[in-house]
This record gives sequence, structure tokens and C-alpha cells, in this order.
Amino acid sequence: MTTLLQRSQILDAKLKSLTLAKRHADDYNLIQQRTQEWNDRNEKLRVFRSRTACLTLRAEDVTEVTSKRAALLQNASTVLARLNQDDDINQLTRDAAWKRLLKSAEGLTEVLEAAGRKAWSAYLEERGTLEDPVALRLRTPPTPQNDEALRAYQASYAAYQVIARLSLPRTEEDLTLLTTHVAACRQAFLLLTFDLPIEVKRFFEAINAGSATLAQVTPSVLEWIAKNGRLDGFRVRSAGQ
Repeated sequence: MTTLLQRSQILDAKLKSLTLAKRHADDYNLIQQRTQEWNDRNEKLRVFRSRTACLTLRAEDVTEVTSKRAALLQNASTVLARLNQDDDINQLTRDAAWKRLLKSAEGLTEVLEAAGRKAWSAYLEERGTLEDPVALRLRTPPTPQNDEALRAYQASYAAYQVIARLSLPRTEEDLTLLTTHVAACRQAFLLLTFDLPIEVKRFFEAINAGSATLAQVTPSVLEWIAKNGRLDGFRVRSAGQ
């Protein structure tokens, strides 16, 4: 039979085992929390690093980003040294160095995002302004050539807007695509005709209104249509059809 002393020793061993198991469980939970805290901030920082890598930041912004990055590296080194000295996650939780590390990661992310937005805005300005196709339609005569050019312009403009409205480019490919769409819009713009002889303008207005008659096909209108290679672009029908 076990003596009272032996029973006490067994009970004491079990209590110590339970205490150790609880400590391990608490440490595991704290490790998960600290890991999640760092991963959240590090992932956000990684995204902005990736999306600003293709941009040229202003010199003063580069200086600030460099300073924030140095602070982050210093705080990360401090935390790593503390963990190497004392393998106690509870100590790390209480240590102000951990909070400074998280704050420095957030600070670098904020500075990088702001610098990236300014660089992206500058890049868009350098590409020049494109006129809205709706406004362009209002000031161009409704000729078949203009209609075709405007369709091409509108398609490229819509694709341009998708990228230009981003807070930051997603990859370097966005910069290439943006430049391509701007060039396509300008090419289409060059095909537009803004000034037409008054009779030609009235003829096309009547065509769009469905009220054009042969009386409006004057010699000057016919000459303009032939000169622009559009003779085969129209059909004559009687008013009764």
C-alpha cells in the first residue's frame, strides 16, 4: 500500500505537470497572438512594397521611407535579441519593444502608401489629360469617320480609366497598359474632324435625326463625301419605304 507521503508526492507531481501544461498552452496561445499581430502588419507592408516598387518616389519621400525602414530593422533586431536572451513569450508581451516593433511596421506602411500615391498621381499627370468621350462627342460633328474614331477613343478611354482610378498600380504592367491606352486615345483623337462646311454639318445632323433628303445632298456635300471616301457609306430610299 502507498503511504500518505507517497500519495502526496504523486499528487505534487501531477500538479506540477498540470501547471507546466497550462504554461505551455498559455505560451502557445501568446505565440499565436504575437505571430498574427506581426503577420497582419507584415502582409500589409508587403503589399504596399510590391505596388510602389514600379513607381519613382520623390527624393524627400525616399528619405522618409529609408528612415522608417531603418527604425523597423532596429526594432526587429531588439526584439530578436530579447527573445534570444529570455525565451519567455510572456516577457515579450510585456516588453515595450514589441509594441515599438508593431508601430514601426505600421509607420513604414503609412509612409510608403502616402509616397506611392503621390508618385502615382505624378505619373498620371505626366501622361497628360484625356478628354471625356461624352464631352468630345458634343463638340464633334456626327460624321461616320468621327463616329468610328469616337468608338475607338471610348474603348481605350474606358480601359485607361480602370487603371487611372486605382489608388496605386497593381504591378508594373499597369504602367505599360496605361501608356498604351493613352497613346490609343490620342491616335483616335487625331482622326476626329471638328470643322465641317455648314451644309455638310446640316446633312449629317439630318442623317442622325432620320430626316435627311436628297435636297440636302448639295454639290458641296457630295464633293465632301467623295473627298473623304464615304460615297459607298450611304443608301438612298424613298420616303414611303
